[in-house]
Amino acid sequence: MRPITDVLREARGGRVADIASSRLAELVQAVDETGKPGAITITIKVKPEKGGGSQKQLSFDVKAKLPEHDLPEATFFSDADGNLHRTDPAQREMFSDAAAARAGTA
Repeated sequence: MRPITDVLREARGGRVADIASSRLAELVQAVDETGKPGAITITIKVKPEKGGGSQKQLSFDVKAKLPEHDLPEATFFSDADGNLHRTDPAQREMFSDAAAARAGTA
């Protein structure tokens, strides 16, 4: 039996093996950075030629599912219209009049 790695090295002049190797390195780096698992999938489709015979068409697809950092949560406040704000629209700002007077806008 011929090793699959031989076929990957010969496919498209070695390009399939190069892409898979590159994606694997990206995956390992992402796993190291995030501490989360990821995956790489190599799909090989084999299609017979019309009329049979020994000739086959192979197509290759290399996909990597890289883990990502979690985005931190953010706190917002909603108003009666369903809009979100960073400050509570129902609460009056403390010292807002004094701050405006100092800025000369009161």
